[in-house]
Formats: sequence, C-alpha cells, structure tokens
Amino acid sequence: MILYNVNNMRVRDLSAAIILAALYAAGVIALPGISFEIVQVRISDALLPLAMVFGLPAVFGVTVGTFIANMFSPFGPVDLLGGTLTNLIATYMAWKMARNFSFRGSWLTIAIIQALVVTFIVGTYLYAIAPIPSGVVLGFTVPGIVAWWAGVLTGSVVSIVLVGYPVAKGLARYMEAESWRV
Repeated sequence: MILYNVNNMRVRDLSAAIILAALYAAGVIALPGISFEIVQVRISDALLPLAMVFGLPAVFGVTVGTFIANMFSPFGPVDLLGGTLTNLIATYMAWKMARNFSFRGSWLTIAIIQALVVTFIVGTYLYAIAPIPSGVVLGFTVPGIVAWWAGVLTGSVVSIVLVGYPVAKGLARYMEAESWRV
C-alpha cells in the first residue's frame, strides 16, 4: 500500500509527476509503430528507472502516463489496465529496491528486474489476447508465448536498461552534484 499523501506533495514533486506523465504518454502516442507491436520498443519505458531518482512522483507520473498512452492501444482495455498496473509495479518496486539496496551495480540490477517484470506480465497478457501459434526454431518447437516474451524483452532491454538506466544514473549524479534534494 502506498503511504504517500498527495496533499503533502511538494510543488516540485507534483511538477515532476506531471512532466513524466506527459513525456510517457507523448512518447507512446507519437511512436505507435514501435509501441504496440510484438517487438515493443517503447522509448517511453526509458522513464521507468527514474523511479530510483525521483521516487513516488515518478511512480505516479509514469503510471498516469501509461494509462493515458494505453488509451490508444489496439489491444483495448486489457492493455489499458494491464500495462498501467505493470508499470506501477515496476516503478514502485524500483523505488523501494533503490531505497533498500546499496551495492555496486544495484541500479543496473534493478533496471534489469524492471525489464523482466514488464516482459513477463505484458508478454503474458498480450499472448492471451493475441495468441501467436507455436513455431519451430533450430529444430525445437517454441510456444507462441515465448515469441511475445522475446519481443517485449527485446524492447524492454533497449528502452529500460540501455537507455533508461544510464539516463537515471546520470541524472542522479547531476542532482547530487548540484545538491538537489529529492
């Protein structure tokens, strides 16, 4: 349960949440060709690791942005609710883990975990609503769900780990050097 009183949010926190929501939604809506395919490279998912930097404002902002963006999803209400809950889980988990783990490489590990959470939840519900038949790869029969997982994992690694993690790490270093308090 999120114990964060929205009435006590600072203006900066509220502003960060609104900006992140707008950026997430705009990124998905502007790039539907890569946001709603089997290989989903949602550039907006690069914002997920920012939960490690901004905390709950990023959790709220990305969640609201996902809800707005998925209103345009061809996968309907399942993606609207499923994608929103998935990003809520991934960002909340990252925020909590970043607060509680402080070993070398912890943020990278958290970003990888975010990519895996998104992969398995989104890939599973997308397979349920848009099944892909099993296929043969290198002589092995591969279930259709694995194709969805592979597609979502590819996009999640690109956006969350290869783009989002370095952005979050760089932003955190900048904010620390500038003595910002989040």
